[in-house]
Amino acid sequence: MRKIILVSLLVGLMVFGSFAQMNDMSFGIKGGLTLGSTTEDMGSEVDKKFRMGFAFGGMMVMPLNENMALQSELLYVMKGQKYEILSEDYTLKVAVLEIPVLLKYMINETMTVYGGPTLDYVLSAKMEDEDVKDGFKDMFFGLSLGAQYKMDQIIFDARYDLGITKVDDTGSSDAKFNTIYLTAGYLF
Repeated sequence: MRKIILVSLLVGLMVFGSFAQMNDMSFGIKGGLTLGSTTEDMGSEVDKKFRMGFAFGGMMVMPLNENMALQSELLYVMKGQKYEILSEDYTLKVAVLEIPVLLKYMINETMTVYGGPTLDYVLSAKMEDEDVKDGFKDMFFGLSLGAQYKMDQIIFDARYDLGITKVDDTGSSDAKFNTIYLTAGYLF
């Protein structure tokens, strides 16, 4: 129930804001690399490594005043983790649809810092070629913090997404997803 209320509030905020300041809004696309990891402690015999993936999607930026803006995105993101167990490599591949709602503070015309909640909806989860989606919650939350450099209509982002809620649906793990993003985008 809390998830439905939160999603409804976020969608309502975006819709209300879009009507309130339609002329000042800008839209764009973005994409780039992700480095995913989990917080799960698997013992000393397991060597964890970042899983490289990608993210792409669209964004909407709505100015709130001279130095503040609200940026909402809809992204396809590859998350997960690489494991080396007894010299064997395994990769957890999790594809999510991510909706971050970010409050941006513009330091100057080119530099921005931002942060805000993210909602992740799991599309698929595989360990090697085995489907493991049933072991994951359908939705989980995170907190994104980052910085952005803007050059005319082109933007460059560096972001860290900290997992807040557990992703394991079975209750046997305290794992959360943490992801580093390096993206570039274009505002129309």
